[in-house]
Amino acid sequence: MHVLYICEMKKIVLLLLLTALVACKVDDKDYTGKELIHKSIQAHGSPFLDQSTMEFKFRGTQYEATRNKGVFQYSREFIQDSLRIKDVLSNNKKERYINDSLITVADSLLNGYASSLNSVVYFAQLPYSLDGDAIISKKIGIDTILNNKYYEVKVTFKEEGGGEDHDDVFVYWINKDNYLIDYLAYSYCEEECGYRFRESVNRRTVNGVIIQDYKNYKAVKTNPDLLQLDDLFEKGQLELVSEIKTEQVKLTLD
Repeated sequence: MHVLYICEMKKIVLLLLLTALVACKVDDKDYTGKELIHKSIQAHGSPFLDQSTMEFKFRGTQYEATRNKGVFQYSREFIQDSLRIKDVLSNNKKERYINDSLITVADSLLNGYASSLNSVVYFAQLPYSLDGDAIISKKIGIDTILNNKYYEVKVTFKEEGGGEDHDDVFVYWINKDNYLIDYLAYSYCEEECGYRFRESVNRRTVNGVIIQDYKNYKAVKTNPDLLQLDDLFEKGQLELVSEIKTEQVKLTLD
């Protein structure tokens, strides 16, 4: 009887070991960058944004982003010198209004307004749109930040369809357990070139979509390696320059 009990226990232990081994193999699957981005989009609830209207405030300016099966329109409104300014960006137009009247603006200025508007909406709705046709995503590997494991994914853009900032490079650290984006870094070249590292904070869910704010850091030393910004963050060698807060969020799903 005792021998039979020991044999049964050995079978149970063996079964548990096999189950754990299979689980590890599934967990360590060699996902591609594209697959990881897809998993992150699903984890953040971003597909709900396909048909939605999102209203929010960012640094005192009112924003609205409307989407309907590939058709989009972004707008922002603010007061400047007692004038009510409204910028509009959609699939086929860039416009500026002053006190509800459409005005003529030089293309260089209009492109700047549109780029600024697009950038705010882009970060407010991450990781939505990271699976676009102009996106090139590549898995770099698995990294550790503050004792948590992350998939490290590099994102670049094709020149065609990648917009005016197609030379920008992004790195996303996707949590290995829940596929949420906890950190990101990017290089940019506008009036000047630079690097930024962002830490997600104040994560909350609005109508099934995860919204998060960010602490925005820059490197103390010049020209750091983009892929090493997470190491500098852990060592306390990044300087906090701003906080990215998406406030008063209202999300309507169509």
